[in-house]
Amino acid sequence: MTNTPPAARMVRALSYAEARELLDAALRRAEEIGVPASVSILDATREVVAFGRQDGAPLLTGEVATAKAYTAASLRQPSGDLAAATSPTGPFAGLAHGSTRGLITFAGGYPLIVDGEVAGAVGASGGSIEEDVAIATAAVELFAGWQR
Repeated sequence: MTNTPPAARMVRALSYAEARELLDAALRRAEEIGVPASVSILDATREVVAFGRQDGAPLLTGEVATAKAYTAASLRQPSGDLAAATSPTGPFAGLAHGSTRGLITFAGGYPLIVDGEVAGAVGASGGSIEEDVAIATAAVELFAGWQR
């Protein structure tokens, strides 16, 4: 047995220009549906690359949007898919309270996946769950189009 570390995998980097395009797509959707929102785009390291809070969006929405994206990137799945598992009777009860950066287990955060690896994430906050999903989905759809 050797102590040779496994080869590092190269994860596609989400550029600032791409993050801005994703942000703009999500904010346009928020305008279209009439919901002032905050949107956060994270890279593969789970750091914010682009962020916007529209006029009229409550201050807390910035933190929530970023936490939704952080959750999606960290756990490689949409933030809303975690609600049942992290409920008081779920197998991961308390998980949302175990992170120093904060996990949000309701919908509006999505990982951006390339070749099975997380390249980044998007999170939206400002409206109802359905509205946040619609806003974040605009960025997800644009990103998916780039992968074809």
